[in-house]
Amino acid sequence: MTSDVKFPLTNQELAAIGKDGLVRLPANWDEYWEVLAAAEYRADFYNNEIIASMSYEGDIHSMIAARFSTILGVIFGELNDFRVYNSNRPVYIPACKHLKTGVFNSDGMVISLPTTPYEYQKGMTAETTPILLIEILSENTQSYDWGTKLPCYKEISSLQQIFFIEQSKPKIFVMEREAPNRWVETTLTQAEEAIVIQDQSIPLQKIYRELYF
Repeated sequence: MTSDVKFPLTNQELAAIGKDGLVRLPANWDEYWEVLAAAEYRADFYNNEIIASMSYEGDIHSMIAARFSTILGVIFGELNDFRVYNSNRPVYIPACKHLKTGVFNSDGMVISLPTTPYEYQKGMTAETTPILLIEILSENTQSYDWGTKLPCYKEISSLQQIFFIEQSKPKIFVMEREAPNRWVETTLTQAEEAIVIQDQSIPLQKIYRELYF
């Protein structure tokens, strides 16, 4: 590290600081990218802080994430204008400047092509053109997801859909852009209710199969 500040780099070191919650570490832009390259855990950057969480995923979280990855792969797999990513790909939001420029990691995303990634340095980039983002909510991160990440996500001009997914119960919050500055939110809780992606309906029963239905 080029800084004199010592940052945790392993999950064990991070857990010693924050246990099961989010850990906030004062840092500058360069320090964030150095940590992102070296750390075992996921890290966001917002308001001159590294916001870190354990890379470990619980069973239900992993099942839901895997199902969404499969669903998105089926929907977008044959389309040449899109690319599907999992949780290990950061999103850079330059339009979030009035909220302190952010870099965030979602639990899944689809980007439109051709992509125009932000490049910090060779081999270290972040996406800028997602059309769809997924967050799987947890008790430790949901206030951060709603209070910090969501307002910044809505500043992404290419973004059309955001899904916030409960893992403790069958519930999905669907945010869809109707106009540049207007979003419509729908809450789904019933097995037969469905999210719609690229004109394809996916019922909650399929997403939460063997968990709650």
